[in-house]
Amino acid sequence: MRTLVGLGYSGWTEKARWALDHHRVAYQYSEHIPLLGELRLRLHAPSGQRGTVPLLLDGSKGTMGSYAIAQWAEHQGKGSPLFPAASLPEIEQWEQRSDAMLRVGRAYMVQRLMQFPEAQVEALPSFIPGIARGPLKPMARMAALFLAKKHEAAKDPEASLLDTVVPGLEQLRAGLQGRKYLTGAFSYADITMALTLQCIQPVDELFIPLGPGRRKAWAHPALAERFADLVRWRDQLYTEHRPVPVGPHEKP
Repeated sequence: MRTLVGLGYSGWTEKARWALDHHRVAYQYSEHIPLLGELRLRLHAPSGQRGTVPLLLDGSKGTMGSYAIAQWAEHQGKGSPLFPAASLPEIEQWEQRSDAMLRVGRAYMVQRLMQFPEAQVEALPSFIPGIARGPLKPMARMAALFLAKKHEAAKDPEASLLDTVVPGLEQLRAGLQGRKYLTGAFSYADITMALTLQCIQPVDELFIPLGPGRRKAWAHPALAERFADLVRWRDQLYTEHRPVPVGPHEKP
């Protein structure tokens, strides 16, 4: 059985899962644990690249990165295409934009995690029993600091959010022009840009379980109100096109 290694709250992991589920590719999901799971990532990382998630393991072969995994699913799975040839240049542009926005969103989430004790408890691995989760909050903080260092998070994530995510969302609004889809039909462009809204208003728990602490920590009420039309677009996209994940994300 193929295994997808990821972080349940990560926009990159969700993009990979959405593509795999859309194409009805069978896989099992394995939650990556920062620090403890780094060796597995290094063993499967392409030469000269840093190991990261999502990582799809298929026998001895590993495919790393949401875009590569989604394209692999396109060739291996079933269903309507997410990468129609005529729209590929446009999809690649949206993917580059999404990637930059998600990097800023990740830094913002890490910073906010360290400010909310309840969110730190929810971020602990699910195998830790409830009675032990409170005393182990420093473990979650340590993991957050590790991720911030690994991915070279900005020193002022809030400012980066305003400088990068806000213009990106304005470009998304302009690209949609009131339509349902960015390229005329549902494609990976819609998936990749839908995930950029996660750092201002997390999607319903049915799709990405976070828990109340992390949902509060990662919400940005002012930006969620400013881009309420895009939040509604994202939610409708999930309702119409996101199969409920088979196999749980990391439970809070």
